[in-house]
Amino acid sequence: MRTRAWGVLAVMIAPLVVAGCQISEQQGRRTYQANCVQCHGVTGLGDGPFADKLLKPPSDLTVLARNNGGAFPGQYVTDIIDGHTRSEAFSGAMPEFAQTLGGEELQLGPLVDYLASLQR
Repeated sequence: MRTRAWGVLAVMIAPLVVAGCQISEQQGRRTYQANCVQCHGVTGLGDGPFADKLLKPPSDLTVLARNNGGAFPGQYVTDIIDGHTRSEAFSGAMPEFAQTLGGEELQLGPLVDYLASLQR
């Protein structure tokens, strides 16, 4: 009886979790389009309209998981976007977005979720 109750609860909650993920991804897509497309391109390949004007080409954002042993490096991506822990070797062309995006709680989390969805 108890197992069945958990199963019913899981079936009831699952659509809410999926909807929450979709909302987060949509917010992230909007943030990406407003702040990242110019350099990283619509699909994240690093082929945006401004990419050829940079000294160092923008990263291909679709291979972050593949380059990390198959696991999307969410915290690393967050740190790169907010700019607080970048090394000197990182391109100075990418702005530090912590202030612009409002921090992880507001828009950075959904953006990272969206970037995870671009992995191939």
